[in-house]
Amino acid sequence: MKFKTLVSIALSVILLVGCSNKKQTEQTTEEIVTELKNPVEITFWHAMNGEQETALKKLVDKFTKENSNITVTLQNQSSYPDLQQKITATTASPKDLPTITQAYPDWLLNAMDENLVVDLKPYIENKTLKFDNYDDILEGFRQASTIDGKIYGMPFNKSTEVLWYNKTLLDKHNIAVPTTYEEFAKASKEVKEKANIVGGGFDSLSNYYTTYLKNEDVTFDSKLDPTSEASKKAVNYYLDGVKDGYFRIAGTDKYLSGPFGNETIALYVGSNAGEAFVKQGVGDKFEIGAAPYPAKYVMQQGTDLFVFSSATAEQKTAAYKLLQFLTTKENQIEWAKATGYIPVRKSAIESDEYKNSGTLIAPILADATKNLFTNPVVKGMDSAFRESNTVLESILANTNVDIKTKLEEFKSTLMGIWE
Repeated sequence: MKFKTLVSIALSVILLVGCSNKKQTEQTTEEIVTELKNPVEITFWHAMNGEQETALKKLVDKFTKENSNITVTLQNQSSYPDLQQKITATTASPKDLPTITQAYPDWLLNAMDENLVVDLKPYIENKTLKFDNYDDILEGFRQASTIDGKIYGMPFNKSTEVLWYNKTLLDKHNIAVPTTYEEFAKASKEVKEKANIVGGGFDSLSNYYTTYLKNEDVTFDSKLDPTSEASKKAVNYYLDGVKDGYFRIAGTDKYLSGPFGNETIALYVGSNAGEAFVKQGVGDKFEIGAAPYPAKYVMQQGTDLFVFSSATAEQKTAAYKLLQFLTTKENQIEWAKATGYIPVRKSAIESDEYKNSGTLIAPILADATKNLFTNPVVKGMDSAFRESNTVLESILANTNVDIKTKLEEFKSTLMGIWE
């Protein structure tokens, strides 16, 4: 009798859970408001400044004119570190979070675990709100904000690395524009021999290290062994160039665009979004050339836009509509032309309007974004990534250090970070 009673209770519990799950699913579906009948106000945290902020305000103003029932309040948090700090602090009190925020995915991993971030996939696939050709967004950008099958973010201010080079100097000495790491070293050596200046370098050491590893089919994650052959190969490639004088690091210059403009280095790898600084530094001293990263894979960089679950159903829909608006082909071309960032849509990149926009990047971007990758979005990645920069700089700034010891120390530090 007791057994029958227990079975009965167990079945009842299963049925209740099943009904509860079904109800929860139905509620989730019902939460998607497809028509905004009343005025809605949404708040948008960002860290855009200067011309980037001006361009963002212009697009948002355009959006509110087309959607008069939606009010968007832009709140500038000054800088990325300040934005990250405020998001982290405010997640303890979800009701104080904005509707939308600009962020890197790994800033929000804990928030995602606590269901504080909206999965945009149901909105993208909703019959009424359906996104206009989501597959038109570059695959590398889509992958960066998709975690465990959920689409948490919409690509926003995106960039990648490209090769900037002194075309006048390379043409004069008949030096070919490099397309591989080997050719990059060769070209840099030729510049050193023929022009007696440093050949090349990489703006970001952490980007260089992880990208070199990716091109060796090694992922920068908790399984990486910094003492492995691939890791040593990455370090020695750069170190050999520094020792022989044909490579340099940014060091106290912070970015190589300065030395490039001063004609003390002939080619370097840096962000495509730095075009304005490159042109400003060079002026009319020489002709600037731009080419895709000199290897197959290149890292995608930049933030995405996220919607917080604390928003009302109406606010979530209004926020989604803004994300749709910001990522249309037309608006992505406008955003890219005004800021130097990459259009997140393939159709925008391949359009004649963008290609003929007068930027050095536009004509090469289709090739430069063919094989974008991102580091895994896992806890500890931000710290590990920054530590790689510290380690490489300590090696390349003092070429007499014991590399074996440095990499063993790096391995130990990473173990502590990943735990």
